[in-house]
Amino acid sequence: GLQPCEQHPLPHLYDIPLRSCISRDIENLMFAGRNHSATHVAFSSTRVMATCAVMGQGVGTAAALAVDAKVSPSEISSQTELINSIQQQLLCDDAFLIDRANNKATDLIHHATLSSSSEQTGGEATNISSTQTRSVHGERGASKQRSHPGTHRWMSDPSDGFPAALEITWSEPVHVSQIHLVFDTGLHRHLTLSQLDAYSDSMIWGKAQPETIRDYSIKTFNGKQWTHLLDVTGNYQRKRVHEFDPLSLSAIRIFITATNGLDHARICQARVY
Repeated sequence: GLQPCEQHPLPHLYDIPLRSCISRDIENLMFAGRNHSATHVAFSSTRVMATCAVMGQGVGTAAALAVDAKVSPSEISSQTELINSIQQQLLCDDAFLIDRANNKATDLIHHATLSSSSEQTGGEATNISSTQTRSVHGERGASKQRSHPGTHRWMSDPSDGFPAALEITWSEPVHVSQIHLVFDTGLHRHLTLSQLDAYSDSMIWGKAQPETIRDYSIKTFNGKQWTHLLDVTGNYQRKRVHEFDPLSLSAIRIFITATNGLDHARICQARVY
């Protein structure tokens, strides 16, 4: 029988400009999703629900920061500093923007030395300070001129088993009150609604993706001794933010004791503030 529809894939990822989500005629009105401004050709791919959702995240972030800056929607696109702040906040929240690097000056990871108990070729510990949290190069990814090849994640050696450890070290003490971790959640695998059984069979529904780290703990070093900071069990989320009273420390060690199925640990990014 005939397939439910015929897909026409695009050659590469593309951006949706914020200007297409701002009203031309009505002051203080923004759009997100299927009511944004697009031709019928662009609408054929911007209309899908996952794209509409992240468009909402982008517009909502832009609106919030514009209110703080006392800038009207129609003026946002001409404010270079504001646009950069919006993009950096989205990247901090683990959104993806083509060829945009998360480079907040307050992120202490940029001044740290990174090491691990084990690592795979291409999955070195230094990857957690990569300015990107997804691999989107190659066919149907970002265009060659705007892509940054690599795994963009640390991957421990499966032969070493668990626990696996990742260490972040500074040559001088730093003051830390937040640790952000971004885990691998199998973004190469589809997870969406479909009436096509063969398509749905390729997905993992109703449980955590096997790549995602499940159980881990964090310890800190103040120059004299290691102190236990926290334990997490049963994690299934991609991004975890741990906030605590400010500490003066010179190292952070993350111990991974289990994933949701994969035989090694993966962390896409760590950010420290």
